[in-house]
Amino acid sequence: SYRKDTVKLVDPLVKCKSLYEAFLQYEKDGIMARLDTSTTPEVFKGATIDKSELAGFKSIKDVVRLGRVTSITSDEIKLEKGVVPLPASPADTLFVDCMADLDGTLYGYRHPEDFKIFDGDQINMGPLIVSYNVCCSAAIIAYIESTFADDSEMRNNLLYFARGENHTKPNFKMFFSQFYYQNKTLNALGAYPPAMQFVLNSRTFLDAPCHHYLGLPGFIWAMAGPSQMAKKANKFVERVESGDFPDCQDCFGVAGRKLPEPKDLKIKEKSKVKSNYPPQKKLKPKSKFGLNCCASVDIVNAVEKSGDPTNMNGAVKPNA
Repeated sequence: SYRKDTVKLVDPLVKCKSLYEAFLQYEKDGIMARLDTSTTPEVFKGATIDKSELAGFKSIKDVVRLGRVTSITSDEIKLEKGVVPLPASPADTLFVDCMADLDGTLYGYRHPEDFKIFDGDQINMGPLIVSYNVCCSAAIIAYIESTFADDSEMRNNLLYFARGENHTKPNFKMFFSQFYYQNKTLNALGAYPPAMQFVLNSRTFLDAPCHHYLGLPGFIWAMAGPSQMAKKANKFVERVESGDFPDCQDCFGVAGRKLPEPKDLKIKEKSKVKSNYPPQKKLKPKSKFGLNCCASVDIVNAVEKSGDPTNMNGAVKPNA
């Protein structure tokens, strides 16, 4: 189930001695996978794959590890670290270009150290606030914009995400950094309780009680019950910030940054204009004779035509 899988996701974060060891534990638990278990992958972008597809990829034995293709000539393929002769003429060979993000970014994104989401009168989109969840990230940004006063510095202090070349590289560490940033953002939003109420009621939030068995009681049981998910998530954050992981000694780029306090947050004045969201379902107007939608069309037509609600002659047939 989702909850059991989440336990498998969080437990290694508090038990393993390094992020790489946690990554390998994910592989043992069937959460992560490598195409080649003899090497450490240099690229990780959170791609999803099922077991049959993974088996298909692993069945490929003729693998060349010489970097990216730089050019193709009439008799060879030139790569960054060598060349591979063509087994047949170019006319009889199919080349499939699967290369992406040649500049080393994550799907085209690389955010400099000074990147800001709230920047004066504009909002710069791109960074993920919630781990691999674009929709929820956008929803939280929209909530902050509509709820908190027009103070870019205050708004930005609520958001944690990857910045700088060292922390936007698409390697296996990015998975753990995403989980860290998400926890920090939710902790920051916790300084204003209605913000967390918004998150927990958002259909874009994968952990929202509305998506899972038993709803809110089930969520509370998962967070504070025997699984202790909330405690373990906080423990992971503590380990990162204390330098307990040898392969993460800089707190994913946010070392020393303090969470906002309730007194630091300014809320917008409530608009006097009544919101029309969520839109209300429009009900079909009732007949002037009080007939509901289940009445026979013949009855409605007969009554409306005569103008007499007691006149249903010809419209109602006696029971056989």
